[in-house]
Amino acid sequence: MDEDTALRAVALCCPPGGSLRIQFTGGEPLLKLELMEAVASFGKDTGRRLTLSVQTNGTLLTPDTCRRLKAIRCGVGVSLDGVDEANRLRVFPDGTPCYDVVVQGIRNLGETGMRCGLTAVVTCVNASQLGQLADLALYLGNVAGVGLDLFRPLGRGAGQCLSTTAEDLTAGLRKLTTKTKAFEAAGIPFRFRELERMRKRKASPVCVETYCYAQTSLSFAVDGRGDCWPCSSLAGRAGFCLGNLRDGLPEKNCKANDLAAPKTCGSCPSFAQCLGGCPAGRVENGKNDPLTCVMHRVLAASEK
Repeated sequence: MDEDTALRAVALCCPPGGSLRIQFTGGEPLLKLELMEAVASFGKDTGRRLTLSVQTNGTLLTPDTCRRLKAIRCGVGVSLDGVDEANRLRVFPDGTPCYDVVVQGIRNLGETGMRCGLTAVVTCVNASQLGQLADLALYLGNVAGVGLDLFRPLGRGAGQCLSTTAEDLTAGLRKLTTKTKAFEAAGIPFRFRELERMRKRKASPVCVETYCYAQTSLSFAVDGRGDCWPCSSLAGRAGFCLGNLRDGLPEKNCKANDLAAPKTCGSCPSFAQCLGGCPAGRVENGKNDPLTCVMHRVLAASEK
């Protein structure tokens, strides 16, 4: 993405004096750190209140990069699937493991005074070992929490058979929820994203009907050409382009109905907590995504 496209996106989505949350993703967004800094400067110079975050694979988190991210007050999420072998699907282009480099990057963040979150893609490789993510967070000391994304055969995952089984997912979730609750009891700050979201929905006096902003008109993902999509996971997928920035932003997300939860979900006792799960996952896996159901049922059972 060039600077003109990025600043055009910010200007169209947020008037001067307004507020906007921006997540830089990719590919690897830290390859365009200068662009991120340009966006931050544009917001400051034009009176736009921008809340910035980046989702990175962590391999470029050098001490200098961490200092620059801190200077623009950019939150950091690191994509890491587990410890050592559980992370073996994430490698450098030459096939060498990246785990040690990523862990050092997280340490560099800590030495700069920054915390981060971990996001793991749950596959057949790491599902049964999800509890290790909590151990790693405790060990590193500057990891605020963990979020899970079930594997979807989209983007680089297209054509790959990496989905886990219900049994391994259940085992891994039980380990992770057990450790999360042990941390809570000990007063250790740690958030398990999916469990936290479910608790908030359960406690909310207002009935929420959408799982994420992709199902509303409140968000857009913008690619390097300026094309807009309901979310970054659907970028490039035929039939989901919402238009181009140079034509102005669409008045509403015209694909929202395609991303709605299946009607059959409405009769499920867990629906109010899971809301049908990730809509991008259902696009590829079909309207019914059984592993999403497994995850939320295990989490609901852990709260009883």
